[in-house]
Amino acid sequence: MSNLSLDRSRQASFIEAPSGTKWIPFRNIFDMPKAHAWETFAKWGERWGGIMSIKLFGQTWVIINDPNIAVDILDKRGNTYADRPELPMSELSGWGRALSNSRYGPRFREYRKLIGRVIGTRGSMKKFYPAEEYQAAMFLKRVLSNPSRVDEATRKTAGAMILYITYGYKIQEDGQDPFVYMADKTMEEFSDCTTAGKYLVDLLPLLKYVPPWIPGAGFQRLAAKYRRSCENMAEVPLKFVEEQMAKGTASPSYTADLLKDPHISEERMQDIKWSALSFYGAGADTTVSVVQSYFLAMCLFPEVQKKVQCEVDSVVGRARLPNYDDREALPYVEAVCKELFRWLPIVPLAVPHRAMADDVYDGYLIPKGSWVVANVWKFLHDPDVYHNPFEFNPDRFMGALAERDPKDFVFGFGRRVCPGSHLADDSVWINIARTAAALEVNLALDESGRPVIPVPATTDGIIVRPLPFKCDIRPRHERILDLVKEATEFEDSN
Repeated sequence: MSNLSLDRSRQASFIEAPSGTKWIPFRNIFDMPKAHAWETFAKWGERWGGIMSIKLFGQTWVIINDPNIAVDILDKRGNTYADRPELPMSELSGWGRALSNSRYGPRFREYRKLIGRVIGTRGSMKKFYPAEEYQAAMFLKRVLSNPSRVDEATRKTAGAMILYITYGYKIQEDGQDPFVYMADKTMEEFSDCTTAGKYLVDLLPLLKYVPPWIPGAGFQRLAAKYRRSCENMAEVPLKFVEEQMAKGTASPSYTADLLKDPHISEERMQDIKWSALSFYGAGADTTVSVVQSYFLAMCLFPEVQKKVQCEVDSVVGRARLPNYDDREALPYVEAVCKELFRWLPIVPLAVPHRAMADDVYDGYLIPKGSWVVANVWKFLHDPDVYHNPFEFNPDRFMGALAERDPKDFVFGFGRRVCPGSHLADDSVWINIARTAAALEVNLALDESGRPVIPVPATTDGIIVRPLPFKCDIRPRHERILDLVKEATEFEDSN
């Protein structure tokens, strides 16, 4: 069954595009990339063009390597491509009910409506600014107390912010917070099981009926484990809010506001529970990945760090930390954030869309049911769009000839665009602005005193982060510790 062949009868209905769009002649399932598929797809695109097709076990995949084609198909024809394909591994793991994986229909629209009420516009985010500024200061405190654990500090900070907005939950500062740990673990599993094509069951859906005790059905046992984590992440924080509301001690939050209705149906309760779970991916993973990328970039491109620090000092000074009121006056900080989104995109290969009807693009038929995959990594590393794309250069977004804003691509397309994009963007900005103001990031030294040059590489999966690296982190000046202390007054945890 591993041999792949082109369906000749179906091929006849594909009209070759003037640009030479063709089917890729797959010989074997093992031709499919095992990791970092976005890089392989980009190489294929150099030969086969901006839009190409492969067929795996009868399933058509349409891979888009050209950003303009992605906009034409996924944005401008959003009604046709609003659906998600069935991803059996994700379904078996419990994630079929989450917003990102929901099929297009009433449940999907209800989730987006609920989330949009809270974080759907830039204006709606302003009520969260004080909490986000506080958590950005707490991030500095966490890093300064343990500079070797930036990864831990970013996860804790991002988790604290999202858990507070979603459930009114205040994390414990000492040790490992149980909710943050649960959320981190669950999102890692989500990234694994939602990577389209990673598991054979996604290519042969009938395998989802194979009993877990059958040899070779290890994916079933793994999915059962993932499902328990997913259901706990959806259920446990909801129970926390209900208990706090019963005591009259609940903080304002997305979930608490929706639970105020005394006549909630079971269906409505499920909508609240699963839409709340979607918040974590909307902001936490973005913040973790992008902030970690900042530390990596500052090690490799110290001239950028000097320039962004100079801007912050000239606008804000050294007597306080930046806040959201400073945003318009800090264009280079904004450019740094855009370049972080572009340089190491957190979702390099977008979650597939599904064609809900036959569609013809530039003479090329995309059959109903096709999986349409946007290679976001390729869009953001296209030398025709971004000059020297592998260089970290925020200046590309400055001035009248600024290059294209990467946020046109990183938050998705059409009706599947991330409803938490404003939350993610705001969270990244305040953390980068305050980190630039407070911390000096340099290359770590080895035992011989020689600099250790990190490699700008990422993990694999639907959501990626920089691979572990070492750096040297210190406060920029003598007032930093006092400023951080003033901004992080003691707050009780739950």
